[in-house]
Amino acid sequence: MKQKTNILISTLLLMALGLILLKYLPMYFFGQNILFDASQHIVLLAFGLYFIYIFIENKPKIRIPYMILSAMLLTIIGIQRIIAKAHNEYGVLLGFLVAGISILIPRWKEVRRVGK
Repeated sequence: MKQKTNILISTLLLMALGLILLKYLPMYFFGQNILFDASQHIVLLAFGLYFIYIFIENKPKIRIPYMILSAMLLTIIGIQRIIAKAHNEYGVLLGFLVAGISILIPRWKEVRRVGK
């Protein structure tokens, strides 16, 4: 449980750092109405879904359906952000990158072990 908490805290801190660098700094320099800043909606949804996943990852029956549901939700939110003209494709992609990298870095040893 302590390891899961440390992973979640590390992931949250990395996501916050990614949002500062790729959302708030570009907004500060280029203005509030830019479209290429990282999507905070994608990052926060990814963290919420990952938070739930951490606690169900030991249940193989639920894992695959949960991953499919998560991918669908993230895709829907990404498309909605583009349609609403809150972000362009780059902003949504940056949101996915911030979320993905923030999730992978704390688990890098596990990721490397799977690749071998």
